[in-house]
Amino acid sequence: MSISKERKKQLRSFLKKYHLRFKNIELLNQAFIHTSYTNENGLDEKLSYEKLEFYGDAVLKLSVSEFLYNHFADYNEGELTKLRAQIVSDENIFRYAKMLGFEELIVLGKNEKKQGGAKKESILACAFEALLGAIFINYNKKGYQKAKGFLEENFLEDILSTKEKINILNPKAILQEYTQSVNHKLPEYVLVEEDGKAHNKTFYVEVRFNGETLAKGCAKSIKKAQSEAAMNALRSLKLIEE
Repeated sequence: MSISKERKKQLRSFLKKYHLRFKNIELLNQAFIHTSYTNENGLDEKLSYEKLEFYGDAVLKLSVSEFLYNHFADYNEGELTKLRAQIVSDENIFRYAKMLGFEELIVLGKNEKKQGGAKKESILACAFEALLGAIFINYNKKGYQKAKGFLEENFLEDILSTKEKINILNPKAILQEYTQSVNHKLPEYVLVEEDGKAHNKTFYVEVRFNGETLAKGCAKSIKKAQSEAAMNALRSLKLIEE
């Protein structure tokens, strides 16, 4: 697939900004080609980012796994798994893609473009994984280390800062650790109210400790309401920043 001079300039600007070098600019371009574009233009779907995404997904999970394993030696397998799941969630990957300016780089079919595809979480998240796949392939034997370095340099240190780590991990678990350190007792979550129709209820929960209400939370499920109450309690206790 031919690439215009303007597009090459755009891609090279991206490479320069993030300290990357590509022998084959078409490989980099492919990481941003959505299937709506190949379908509309009668091109082979293999020219879209889907196969690179498949590769990049594995690179992403392995890179994050190694980072967490090395930086959180006191965490057990379950805690590491939960943390990794949050980091590689579409929501977070979408955020990384936007930070890199993917909204301007993604190539879409006309209809998908009209439907706001450049701002869709699923599309940009997949393109981010495709980029990692392209980096892995481009750098050959050094591909994994380069992709891992790219992630660590641009994202992992940021999202694993103290505040972000607290938000990623289960706030109920963190609150429990705190209360047990005080007097070996557990916080109590009490459903105090619920309203709305059966299919659309809102639940109101209080988290209590030592006979006192620490905080409240509300959500569309009891579990989420408990989590919100725990997070509010952590803020109230000054265990995390506002």
